[in-house]
Amino acid sequence: MWLDNSGYEQLGQQQKHYPSESTGRLDYYTEEDDETTVTGGTMSTLLDQDNAYLPALSPSNETPLPIVAFQEEMENLNDSRISRYQNTYFMDGGSRFISLPTLGNTNTKTASHISRVFEDWLQNKLYNQSNDGLDRLPILEDSAELVAEDILNKLKSRMSLRGLLGLDKIYIKVRTGHVYTYRQLENGQPMITEDMEGFFQQFPLFVEIAISTMARNTNDRTANVSYDGDLTVQLLLSFENMTINAGDPYKIMEDVQLSA
Repeated sequence: MWLDNSGYEQLGQQQKHYPSESTGRLDYYTEEDDETTVTGGTMSTLLDQDNAYLPALSPSNETPLPIVAFQEEMENLNDSRISRYQNTYFMDGGSRFISLPTLGNTNTKTASHISRVFEDWLQNKLYNQSNDGLDRLPILEDSAELVAEDILNKLKSRMSLRGLLGLDKIYIKVRTGHVYTYRQLENGQPMITEDMEGFFQQFPLFVEIAISTMARNTNDRTANVSYDGDLTVQLLLSFENMTINAGDPYKIMEDVQLSA
């Protein structure tokens, strides 16, 4: 794998944007379908027993233009073609979590499917990580790059691909951190009231997922078709760890083939 000093790399139809300062554990993995691998023991949990760390990557102040344009399009609140869904999972630092959907979601079938796929990944991830014998916080102390790759591979599994038919574009934004970084007031103080303290003492960590989807234009027969004639969906995944790369998320964009 070749990495230049611009802070991102492009491999075929896949583009990646790295945080300005990205430090994590060194892992090796192959992109295999999760029906033949253990999903929860995903790539980001296969940590090097020697505790080797990735060197800090070259600073990057610019995200590749295709990613920027894609993100701006999918974040356009005035575009009626885009459906949005958001969910927050509060975790206890072990294998337990509680799901709290956000009010005002556009509850489409495909967004609900993506949310279920993500929740299945999260459940397996927490279960396996709580039983791997290593003392670390789930997800928060894993490599941001490898967590994002885990999620992407889960979305590309055969089980997931069937539910993505009919979509043209998908933007998934994942944030994780301590509850005190979940939502903040303008003065930087955490937006936590006294009646929430007890709950957050039990579930002090969070993972938030925001899903934006755009349906395929059925009148455009050539939209998102690969060179081999297979249907594809454009997918941008953003992963932000509020304790490591806050404000500078790791991003990966790929044309995902819908034939499995």
